[in-house]
Amino acid sequence: MSKYNFDQEIDRKNTNSYKWDNPLYEGRDMLPMPVADMDFRIADELTNTISHINDHGVLGYSLVPETLKRAYQTKIKDSYDWDTQIEWQVWIPGIVPGLTLACSTFVLSSQSILTPIPVYHPFHLVSKWVDRDLLTFNMVEKDGRWVYDFIEFENQLKKNPGVFLFCNPHNPGGTVFTEEEIERIVFLCTKYDCMILSDEIHADLQLQTSQKHVCISKYISNELPAITFFATSKTYNTAGMGGAVAIIPNAKIREKYNKHIQGVLPMLSRHSIEIIQTSLTMNNEWLENLLIYLRINHQLLLSFIKQIKSLKMLPLEATYLAWIQYDEEILGDFQQRLFTNGLHVLRGDQFLGKNFIRVNIACTKKLLEKALLIIKKTIDEAH
Repeated sequence: MSKYNFDQEIDRKNTNSYKWDNPLYEGRDMLPMPVADMDFRIADELTNTISHINDHGVLGYSLVPETLKRAYQTKIKDSYDWDTQIEWQVWIPGIVPGLTLACSTFVLSSQSILTPIPVYHPFHLVSKWVDRDLLTFNMVEKDGRWVYDFIEFENQLKKNPGVFLFCNPHNPGGTVFTEEEIERIVFLCTKYDCMILSDEIHADLQLQTSQKHVCISKYISNELPAITFFATSKTYNTAGMGGAVAIIPNAKIREKYNKHIQGVLPMLSRHSIEIIQTSLTMNNEWLENLLIYLRINHQLLLSFIKQIKSLKMLPLEATYLAWIQYDEEILGDFQQRLFTNGLHVLRGDQFLGKNFIRVNIACTKKLLEKALLIIKKTIDEAH
């Protein structure tokens, strides 16, 4: 029997939680499911690491030790079968700032940024942040999965974008791209000489046991510029700690990226460094039990959705972020109706996807069941 109790409800209110203490909730009984962090207690090894640092009582500037660099190199090899070199690593405070810096560094002012839609909102917002044009292409449903429209993808590549932003596993929608799909993406980006920036933060949150994460950079020659971003924070519920690593095989690209980091991105904190190291070196009991729990929640949600004619959801292959389509003619502004009834989920428009909501299922089963009751009530009212 596991020592971890994922049914334990932890009160996160009044902790300055971005998820639970939203000013929009003031005076309301709100169940929040928008933000991509989990409501579960972290592993004991991680709380012990934090306690050890706090007991020491000194929080000065910190270096990323060779032991952590080797641990991440080993992680990438053992989990994703990609041989990397330690010198390829560039440590950054988070993937979004790292990706934003890459776009401002490598995309010429005359070029654009290419991304699929729907997509994690910083992927399309980054074009505004760095003052570049945005190119998009659609993901489509095929054989029960969200996949690329490769014809549209190639048509957009012909417009000479500076970078292609790749999210694998995909957020939202949970697609885990196959080896064949990744080889096709690499072929097309190589054909049109388009740099690839790959966010692989959800790589270890696999819900389908038959699938395995494939790193895109494993299939990229050194001639095509590429940066792959990893972090342990989504997997181990330490998003508030920050910390990520960019893997950059091309020496010239890595040198230029490192130059532009100076004076822009802060150093990692001691907490970030030691939390990442502990995450990589502790046993897998917490993660294994987390995935079992998430699969149960996922199945509960899927079974519920199948009973509702005005809702549709494709099974997630990874992540804990459900992408649910609704019938707008029947349900109208569904996100707002849910909010009125006490459930906060993200509007699909935020990901450039119409008539969808994104729901975070990384919560206790009891809270998920409460959310399903609110969804059912809201749908009944619409009818």
